[in-house]
Amino acid sequence: MARAKQLYEENGVQVSKSSIRVGDEITLSYNGLLVQCGAESVYAHIGYGESWQDKEFIPMERCDDVFKAKIKVTHPDSLNVAFKDSGDNWDNNSLLNYSFKVSEKAARTSKKASSTKKASSTEKKATSAKKSTTEKATAKKTTTKKTTAKKTKS
Repeated sequence: MARAKQLYEENGVQVSKSSIRVGDEITLSYNGLLVQCGAESVYAHIGYGESWQDKEFIPMERCDDVFKAKIKVTHPDSLNVAFKDSGDNWDNNSLLNYSFKVSEKAARTSKKASSTKKASSTEKKATSAKKSTTEKATAKKTTTKKTTAKKTKS
């Protein structure tokens, strides 16, 4: 099966996940224009949303002809990226930047519902067992009283 082509793959920009959610740690790979022009070091400049909230420079590590950086996604807004080398040359996708959609963390309602059902089922079993034990104990007391009463009459 063929691998799906990523949005900015032609520009030498790739991310490790096709669907990015808040809390994910992704690997950003870059072998674009700056690398092709001989950059010795590259930094990923990232920020979130139109106003580039929480922007930071992340040094990328060179692995053969590709620079890589791990990024912890912290906002449910677009992740914007531009690249800069040590000579202050930029690759910002012709002023459009490299933007990746970020979704909010998936709700874990199905797991919660399932564990609630499990807990409910366990509680029912425990209640049923307790009720059964109580009924048996009550029955024993009644039988003991009847036997004791018969012995007394004789």
